[in-house]
Amino acid sequence: MDVTDLGQFSVNRWAAIVGHWRFEEVGRAIYEGPQPTERPFGMCVSDVRFLEGEARVTVRAPQEGLVDGRIMLGYRSPTNEYLTVGLGGYGDAYTITQFTLANGWRKVASAGQQENLVPGRDYMVEVHVRGQRIELQVDGIRVLEHLMETPVPYGQLGLFAWGPGVKEFTNASVHKEAGQAFVVMQFSGYEELYKDVVEPVTRSFGLNPYRADEVFGPGNIIEDIIRGIETAQVVIAEITPQNENVFYEVGYAHALGKPTILLADRTKKLPFDLSGRRVLFYDNSIGGKNRVEQGLRKHLEAILDR
Repeated sequence: MDVTDLGQFSVNRWAAIVGHWRFEEVGRAIYEGPQPTERPFGMCVSDVRFLEGEARVTVRAPQEGLVDGRIMLGYRSPTNEYLTVGLGGYGDAYTITQFTLANGWRKVASAGQQENLVPGRDYMVEVHVRGQRIELQVDGIRVLEHLMETPVPYGQLGLFAWGPGVKEFTNASVHKEAGQAFVVMQFSGYEELYKDVVEPVTRSFGLNPYRADEVFGPGNIIEDIIRGIETAQVVIAEITPQNENVFYEVGYAHALGKPTILLADRTKKLPFDLSGRRVLFYDNSIGGKNRVEQGLRKHLEAILDR
């Protein structure tokens, strides 16, 4: 699979949002504790907007007390949804938590006991994000992997700490990768649409498009397709033929809440009622090609907020 590497770089600029923080040295963020009038947590954000790839930071635990330090994903404001991934929380060693205004914080996934984390030592926390799948590694060991029910929000990268006690974050970096556009279509008969329209348009948005027949080798193709949908930023589906595999894949994408763009030939009768779904209809003509390109661009702009 062609995954476009957008580069790796250090994260050195931070701004405090909640709690007491110090940023005296480049690349070093120190959480000193909560503000008296607020709940016992702190968070700061960087100047990096992050969605796909790997983010890492070294967390130095306090000499005593609970070990807690996480990477924050998708920050836009204190009242918008965001995720925290890393050490501590809910009595667990490793957690993925989600904040929403309606429900506050909730534990999404966890592993291990928090008492097994050792105060006073350094932990390398790495978070890998691919579509709706999040993987947490600590000191190079995969300790947690989870498929989110909804897509990971696009926003600023940040740091999160819970409770009293000084917590130090150093060596923060990100390795950005291009997101994926998983293309669902009948393998034969639609090569021109894929090569002339879908592929160049998605690449112009920094996405890596691919179809199942391009990338998957021996093994269970259904499992590979399911993982491809889970790890994609967007699904694009050509639904004109009565193809059971295509409908299965579209149904799974909708069940995940995955942003999905439906394409269909205007001259053909669709096999089921799509009155509740937006469909981008196209004509097999030069003018039709231009219109479907424009329509696809508008859909991607809305989905990707670009």
